[in-house]
Amino acid sequence: MRIFESITDYTAQAGPAVITIGNFDGVHVGHQSIMARARELADAESLPLLGVTFNPSAVKILRPELVSHILTPRPLKIRLLAQQGLDSLLIITPDSDFLRLSPEQFVREILIDKLRVHHIVEGQTFNFGRHRKGTMLTLQEFGGKMGFQAHMVSARKIELPDVGSVAVSSTLTRQQVRAGRMLNTRSCLGRSYTLLGKVVPGRHIGREIGFPTANLALDELDQLVPDDGVYAGYARLGDSLEQAWDSPHRLSAAISIGHCETFDNGRWQIETFLLDYDGPTDSLYDKNILLSIEQRIRPQQKFENAQELSAEISNDCQRVREIIAKNGVDL
Repeated sequence: MRIFESITDYTAQAGPAVITIGNFDGVHVGHQSIMARARELADAESLPLLGVTFNPSAVKILRPELVSHILTPRPLKIRLLAQQGLDSLLIITPDSDFLRLSPEQFVREILIDKLRVHHIVEGQTFNFGRHRKGTMLTLQEFGGKMGFQAHMVSARKIELPDVGSVAVSSTLTRQQVRAGRMLNTRSCLGRSYTLLGKVVPGRHIGREIGFPTANLALDELDQLVPDDGVYAGYARLGDSLEQAWDSPHRLSAAISIGHCETFDNGRWQIETFLLDYDGPTDSLYDKNILLSIEQRIRPQQKFENAQELSAEISNDCQRVREIIAKNGVDL
């Protein structure tokens, strides 16, 4: 997948294309359905498939007070989008001129003149142009007049416990992550929710009680983190993000998010005990880590002493192995 950082760079080599546009935060199953349809159209007419996304999002510029935490930091989003079969990805940094374009100007000046749209594929809630006045209906009307086809993909619905049938969206996914409902999150994403960061030194309390932990510092502080608690998951590590992403080795992980209640150190942190790692944790410092979270095991709680905490962590580790096996994670 080729990556372009500006419309000018892309326009220099543009030919007729199938296009899909969006923030694509999470690259959830709804986004995946849109891209699968776009890929079908591209293959049918031997056209390239172009994805267009924004960094930062327009909402972050226009209404920063409304911005939620993100699900996918840019490096992770790029890799997830590449898995969807895009030939090219254009990352636009919206400026004031871009944001002032009316829906018709956006279609004429961006889609037609610069991106040479032949087909465009979007979800039913797609909006574009100044004040988000453009809708799928107006996009289809413009297409009929200007010589391209606009295809609408219906919302992808899933069944969630205690909710029923619901349309998948980035907002719904954030709600599930924020509440620590990681099985629901997995249903929204079609994969485990993954945190991106580096391993940093901690206070070495885990080492003292027999469970040395790798502490995670997020690469992007606005990535959404699940509610405080203890979780089952797995980790991929590498000297670079590319190495971690491509790593065939996944290590089962007992993940603690929140404050250390027993030792009351007052510091919120993300700690990971890697069940099958037998090297010194010091050797992991500054490694890139992709931490995928499968399921919540229990809330944070305070124990009377280190021995009780150690015994509970042993139980957590057993639950991690059971959950990883049940969820079919290939370690």
